[in-house]
Amino acid sequence: MKRRFLKEHFTPACIGLLLLLMFNKADAQVDATYGKQLFTIRCAACHSVAKDVTGPALRDVDKRHTEDWIIKFVHGSQSVIKSGDTIAVKLFEKFNKTIMPNHPDLSNNDIKSIIAYIKEEGIRLAVLPAVPKALDDDKPYSGKSSPLHQLIYLDIPGEHRPLNFRDPFIAVSLVGVIISLVLFLLLIVKTYDILEKYKQSKE
Repeated sequence: MKRRFLKEHFTPACIGLLLLLMFNKADAQVDATYGKQLFTIRCAACHSVAKDVTGPALRDVDKRHTEDWIIKFVHGSQSVIKSGDTIAVKLFEKFNKTIMPNHPDLSNNDIKSIIAYIKEEGIRLAVLPAVPKALDDDKPYSGKSSPLHQLIYLDIPGEHRPLNFRDPFIAVSLVGVIISLVLFLLLIVKTYDILEKYKQSKE
């Protein structure tokens, strides 16, 4: 009878307690990889880590706000704004009063996992070398032309482009201009010498 009681009541209770402890342990873990998945599903439509989009860039968000503040804001942004929170109100106004959806179903540790991913992504972005913006050489130049630019392109309206010294035509044209200037200077010097000799011969 005693064994039957233990089998029917005590054993299931132990199993239930064990499962509860396992779930609590899993819930207590903060996982950046899981946070990335949540970020992609819940945040990426309006947020980027690196730059402002519909909402603010989230890089270093953990340095700008406390963890508790972030959790409250994610759970119910409008509640935080309506409470008169200065930071929340400024963000709301800065981003055209765009209402951020509430995510009350996300647990605190879900949000902490998202924050962990944002931290990791911020570190990754910090060590990446800066990529220079590519020149759009085919786009018509609409700014004010330099004298050199006008000399090479004759300043034909709407047809000249920014100088690109990787372009063979530009390079050859520039070399041609330099050679022409050098020859012109040599011609002036030579002409001056001839005139001087002519004056000396007359004397």
